[in-house]
Amino acid sequence: MKNSSRFEFSVLGVLLLFVVWFVVSKLVSSDLVFPGPEKVLLHSYRLLVEGKLLEPVGLTFLRAFFGMGLALLVGTILGFLMGLSERIYLLLQPLNMAIRSVPIVSWLSTVILAWGIGWRGVVFIVFVSLLPIVTFNVCEGVRVVDKKLVEMAKVYSLPKWKIFRAIYMGSVWPFLLSSLKLSIGSMWKVAIVAEYLIGETGLGVQIMQAKFYVNTTEVFSYTVVAVAFGLILEALFSFLWERGSFEVHS
Repeated sequence: MKNSSRFEFSVLGVLLLFVVWFVVSKLVSSDLVFPGPEKVLLHSYRLLVEGKLLEPVGLTFLRAFFGMGLALLVGTILGFLMGLSERIYLLLQPLNMAIRSVPIVSWLSTVILAWGIGWRGVVFIVFVSLLPIVTFNVCEGVRVVDKKLVEMAKVYSLPKWKIFRAIYMGSVWPFLLSSLKLSIGSMWKVAIVAEYLIGETGLGVQIMQAKFYVNTTEVFSYTVVAVAFGLILEALFSFLWERGSFEVHS
């Protein structure tokens, strides 16, 4: 499908969502329960004008991005080690599966006991939520490397850094990009949930405070902002991907 057609269908999808939202709000007929899109968008604009949006959005983004960056760094290292060594794979794979299976609520309880509320806990929750995804994908990328190709490169006495870049990174890169795409979609939501429960500032805290004061319109406003920002991040990544900005040149 052409890019123009995809854009048109995306716009139609957003419009359809707003139409359904508008109809449901009229059927419910209660701003306390389900405010309409026109009131939510107007309130969002007021929050922006009053300077109540940029700071929480920025703080949440920094924590989410920091946690994702740590997960990519640690997960890439662990994934390479597991992919290159069968013993390390057998040693760490159960741990990776255990981390992936632990409910976020359990991590939150541990964080509260260790650090109390604050930004460190939010970063940790994002990190520990994304780490298994990155580790698994990178490990799979290393394990599918053609061993005969590696042996041939050694026979021709290619430098180790060139073998790593041309062969291993060439194989791992698509898996790493897949991890990055999944992480961008997840980090934002995980960070907001963590802020809601253990944060001091950020979008999650703003949503929690609005809920505390039974301000449903404000809850919806911050939610719309969170969804919009998350979609922008994913769209930007997809745009760069399609343009070939992430290609590896050996």
